[in-house]
Amino acid sequence: MKDSRGQVALEFLLTYGWAILIITVIALLLWQMGVFNPAGQVRPGSSGFWGIIPYEDFSYTDNGVLRIPISNKVGGNVTIIQINATVEGVTCPDTSPESHITGGAIFAAGETKVWTSPATAGFPQIAAGGHYNIFVSIEYTDSRSGEEYLSSGWIWGNVEEA
Repeated sequence: MKDSRGQVALEFLLTYGWAILIITVIALLLWQMGVFNPAGQVRPGSSGFWGIIPYEDFSYTDNGVLRIPISNKVGGNVTIIQINATVEGVTCPDTSPESHITGGAIFAAGETKVWTSPATAGFPQIAAGGHYNIFVSIEYTDSRSGEEYLSSGWIWGNVEEA
């Protein structure tokens, strides 16, 4: 009789132990996906870039100003030719990157400079606390080969107050 109680107890623990483990894993996955984020904040991030990449401190303000720190991870000097950003269907072609990049458009290997959208970009105004998802393309020339390259991808995050 004692053996059957032990077996029942073990079966109970195994059955409910697996159920608790599965529920815990699902809850952790949902938490990582942001389902339990009551404030509605999005973790800023980027994807798709290679060589010339946006550094993690980019921002978009409620008055439509985009600011992107750009890092040269190519390994040699590069010259930025053009930066295009598309916010909610509005594209801002930056035909003169020297005037919008702190310190000019020539980047040494490993250097980071900040690109700020021109005041005349006409980007849409999104309320502070909202979310943005912006497509960015960066054309550059590698000084070692003289060839032109394109680094493009998405950046996203929360709109900040100006």
